Amino acid sequence: MFEQYKDVLTHLPQYSKNIFRKGYFKWLIGQMKAWGKFSWGLVLLNFIIQVILAIQGWNGVPVSHTIIGFLSANLSVLCVIGISNKAPIQGWFGLTSAVFIALNAYLAHNFADMTLQIFYIIFLDIFCILSPSWNDNVKVHDIGGVKGWAKYILFFFVVWGVIYYLYGLMNDPRLFLDSLTLAISLTGAIMEFNLLKQQYVCWIIGSVITLSLWIQTAMQGDANYALVASYLIFLFNDLYALFSKKGWFRKQEVVTGFGENQKTISE
Repeated sequence: MFEQYKDVLTHLPQYSKNIFRKGYFKWLIGQMKAWGKFSWGLVLLNFIIQVILAIQGWNGVPVSHTIIGFLSANLSVLCVIGISNKAPIQGWFGLTSAVFIALNAYLAHNFADMTLQIFYIIFLDIFCILSPSWNDNVKVHDIGGVKGWAKYILFFFVVWGVIYYLYGLMNDPRLFLDSLTLAISLTGAIMEFNLLKQQYVCWIIGSVITLSLWIQTAMQGDANYALVASYLIFLFNDLYALFSKKGWFRKQEVVTGFGENQKTISE
């Protein structure tokens, strides 16, 4: 489950050379040129919705909340679109959006979601920026049947139990949805970093749960609907990735294992 993490940490000096090299940012932005019309359509749709929500909510919530919500919503959509297109720039979009979403979650008292964003930065975004698996010739991996699923399902339930208990001690106002969001998202994050095609099972379920969390948060007056709109975009994007011929579930070839144990298999 943690092979990619071990590989990056073991060869950190080598991987660190992968960033800030000559032409690095030009190369990153160039990755976005390959994004399809549907991806750019979602980016534009989300931006328009966020502008409308920001204008409508300008007098209802503090200006700082509106700005933070606007930035977090747009950057997070760019991150998710980058993931779908396997573009290396998603690591940077993920890192910056996580900072703003964490601030948003803190202000809304969704403490588990705030923790999730910090985990994303430490255990996903930084590694995605460093790992060459995101920078060149990305290959989709298979979870490995029932045994593979069992590992991740067990991980999910153990993590959820711990999170539910800990955040219950903090009097989290939306404990069930908040803890569930963190647990399913952490599971999906590990699956994403290991390049598993089945990661979209977690992302689709996670999008629905997180959407419910922020709808409840907005209805209770602790946030505006900026993140509700962006998570709805996430859900559309996840469904597209599930059913599109170019999506991860439609790959004709996937690989199992990493490094010397990597093998290509046909589906």
